[in-house]
Amino acid sequence: MMVKVRAQKKMRLNINKGNFFAIFGVPIALIIICFVLSLTTKTFLSVENIFNILRQISIIAIAGLGTTIILISGSIDISVSAVMALGGLTTIVSIVQYNIFSPIAVIIALFFCCFVGLINGAIVTKIHIPAFIATLGTMQIVRGLLFIYTKGESIAGEVPDSFVLIGRGYLGLIPYPVIIMFFLYIIFYLILNKTIFGLHIYAIGNNEKASKLVGINITKTRIIAFIIGGLTAAIAGILLAARLKSGQANAATGLEFDILTAVILGGTSIYGGKGNILRTLLGALLIGVINNGMTLLNVSAFYQMFASGIILILALTLDRIKAKL
Repeated sequence: MMVKVRAQKKMRLNINKGNFFAIFGVPIALIIICFVLSLTTKTFLSVENIFNILRQISIIAIAGLGTTIILISGSIDISVSAVMALGGLTTIVSIVQYNIFSPIAVIIALFFCCFVGLINGAIVTKIHIPAFIATLGTMQIVRGLLFIYTKGESIAGEVPDSFVLIGRGYLGLIPYPVIIMFFLYIIFYLILNKTIFGLHIYAIGNNEKASKLVGINITKTRIIAFIIGGLTAAIAGILLAARLKSGQANAATGLEFDILTAVILGGTSIYGGKGNILRTLLGALLIGVINNGMTLLNVSAFYQMFASGIILILALTLDRIKAKL
């Protein structure tokens, strides 16, 4: 028992180590870019624009919570954007086509998305298919089913104002998605840093063999991580559907790359064992500021897509360099 406790304490010390860039790189880049944009645009530092940026990143940041946990555990989930579409479409279909009370519709959507997370976790841990391939297949299956059901058409109709409010509404000047985002980040920060489950997530990503020796149930922990990924993707997808007042089979297409970029920019290693929830939020904020700045400067959306790809490659390159240190 004492050996197990000492081993877990050693793991806790190892996972909290970090270099200068991992800790200060994104904040410094964020400050520099904000300073430049404040000089080159008139509206960047306006209160309205700041809250607009936060509202825009809320979807990516919320979905990034589950992706962060999965990456720290040593896996990856490519199906996150498809699960977001599933969450939003299920909610809208339940309300519009089946007249289900909106809170119940949300619970149904959360259940379906968590079930997809469970399937992902089971395939990865039980069948031992690499996570990238397994979740890529899941993404195609989910997208395919959504297109089959909708026949490629958007689902819209009468939805309660209370549901639309969570995607479009404000509490004073603060958009509701931003409030939900910060609330979830507080919850998951506590889960990762103050619970045994959080310790186990870091441990299995850092050293799976050592984790097994100290009695950590690797299969159970990884499956829970994937279920959490399904849960946070569902919440993001529901907020997106509330904002659009519709459900679409192609909703959030391509967002998995923005989510992954935000998480890796935040210092979470694609090789597992290292990461921080709050830095994921900073990574999402950096992407949001860059996209917002390019929009204010009238830069074409094609260049924004190009920039996103460059940022992802740079983030992966830096992660690889840190892994070798």
